Amino acid sequence: MEGREGSRAAALANGAGRLRYVDALRGLAALLVVWLHASNGFRSLSSQGHWLDTIASSIDVGRIGVVVFFLISGFVIPFSIQRTSAAPIGTFVIRRILRIYPAYWLSVPLAAYAFYWSAGAGFSAGELLANLTLMQGVFGARHAEGIYWTLVVELAFYGLCIALLLTRSLFDARRVALLATVLALAHVFAMFMLWLGRPIVSVPVAFWPLNLSVMLWGALYRLDTDGECDRFSALLLRALGVLFIVGLPIGASLAVHARAIYATAYAIGFVVFLVGMRYVRVETRATDWLGRISYSMYLFHPLVLQPLYLGLIREPADSPWRAQHAGIWLAVTIALTLVVASLVYKYVEAPAIRLGHRLANAWERRALRTRVVPAAPTASIVPAKPAAPVVAEAAAG
Repeated sequence: MEGREGSRAAALANGAGRLRYVDALRGLAALLVVWLHASNGFRSLSSQGHWLDTIASSIDVGRIGVVVFFLISGFVIPFSIQRTSAAPIGTFVIRRILRIYPAYWLSVPLAAYAFYWSAGAGFSAGELLANLTLMQGVFGARHAEGIYWTLVVELAFYGLCIALLLTRSLFDARRVALLATVLALAHVFAMFMLWLGRPIVSVPVAFWPLNLSVMLWGALYRLDTDGECDRFSALLLRALGVLFIVGLPIGASLAVHARAIYATAYAIGFVVFLVGMRYVRVETRATDWLGRISYSMYLFHPLVLQPLYLGLIREPADSPWRAQHAGIWLAVTIALTLVVASLVYKYVEAPAIRLGHRLANAWERRALRTRVVPAAPTASIVPAKPAAPVVAEAAAG
């Protein structure tokens, strides 16, 4: 197992081993989110193209995209932790902070302006500072941008990965499978009690175990593809898949006596993920690029959409600008988002990622230098003086 991990780490260090079809799924997920938000916004402006919003809303394509993102995080994030590293947690935290926060920090004041300050609405300096930590929920502050809730879930998953690593459970397929199962059942129980009229937690809280279970399922799927699942964990993997794809939509629909859109969206998200991972592996330069900029697409598309929407809504109702087909404005939003995301990736994300790798490597070297190896016992019965410690200078990985 250590040999396989060492080769994987070496391949990643050399820039190889990137799963291109995962990038294609990332790009698709980001586009689905943009589609939902743009079609919702432009429906009220244009009399043409309402079907775009009808489709997007009826199956909640944005949530489908988020579920795909969560599954990809589970598939990728735990395995970016190098178990043979001298400082696996420190290097992981450094790389993750510099992967998530720099582009996010850029988006926060822009979002505060676009959604609050430009409209004369209050958004205090305290709320702004709380948002910069990505812990605004802890401080009781509002999100500057509604989509930030998914990043909070990501941070929670990072913390869960660290806790599982410390308990030697992160790469134990049985433990991951059992935890994913417990979390999924906790969501089912919470929603069942809500249906009975005896809620034990709020609906947002009930979704926390569901989303973490989805991410753990992605990790378990990765362990299975790497041949590290035994029969029991492989059985739980498949049982959970059936629960998410079949059981959750049926159960939720029976409970609310109507089609539960959220459960259907989770099911479709799983299907999209599995199709893209197993059956239709898209590997093109265009999808490679979309995957690279997908995080900035996700973060900055509302900041493209909002001023565009505000500009159009100020036009007279009979303006030719407002009479355009909603698909035109959806295409414009996507095109402008791609431009903005490309710039953010080039000038913010990519430099931060490189800095993260440099700092993580420096942290690793520091950990290696401070790792003390005891001296070999001397043959002398009474040594003249204690042997000096030898500092290990092993290579990383």
